[in-house]
Amino acid sequence: MSSWRADREPAVCAAFASLTASVAEDLGPDRVVDTLSSECARLLPIASTEIFLPGLELERHPAVVEEGPARESFETGNDIAVHDLSAEVSRWPGYAARMARKGYAAVSALPLRAMDETVGAIAFLSAETVVLSVEDRRLGRALADVATSCLLQQRELRHYRTLSEQLQTALDSRVVIEQAKGMLAERGGVDVGTAFHRLRSFARSTNRKLSEVARGVVDGTLDTR
Repeated sequence: MSSWRADREPAVCAAFASLTASVAEDLGPDRVVDTLSSECARLLPIASTEIFLPGLELERHPAVVEEGPARESFETGNDIAVHDLSAEVSRWPGYAARMARKGYAAVSALPLRAMDETVGAIAFLSAETVVLSVEDRRLGRALADVATSCLLQQRELRHYRTLSEQLQTALDSRVVIEQAKGMLAERGGVDVGTAFHRLRSFARSTNRKLSEVARGVVDGTLDTR
């Protein structure tokens, strides 16, 4: 496969569109990694890819825990190109042996980086003792950059979604507590401050959450006497 062909341009555009769609459709990090791996294997002269994303659990991609070019690229932030893995046994003994058993002879690795943050790395594996050309590495870098942006956007979306859910839960609890205070005040003929004190004291004495006790008062499952 040549380093670059004009007829590859539509496929490259489609790959970028597929990656960005994973954010718009909120399909999760596995989809981003799936797309990145498959598109790289389709557009580049490689046999497979390996992704290193520390701190991110993926359902369909096992974590890379041993030494190797992907991990080293992440830790150093540098590109790595090894045209003959058999010559790197002393550098990555476990990794070199594992890749040899799988039939891979060469590897190129790029960090997955956006601005000043490196979130992981991708390794391009080849069955032949040859590294990627400058043009192919440039394309691999472009795909990796888009995938990194997608992963970071998904992380932000998950953060804001979690924050929104937490705020909604806190608001719901506050509403229930206010309702319980009013009901206790009316039934006990006391002011709402006293009612809240009794509600809180009961929650503490029974080692229950205040919102849980308030819910029991409101829905009638707790004997308010």
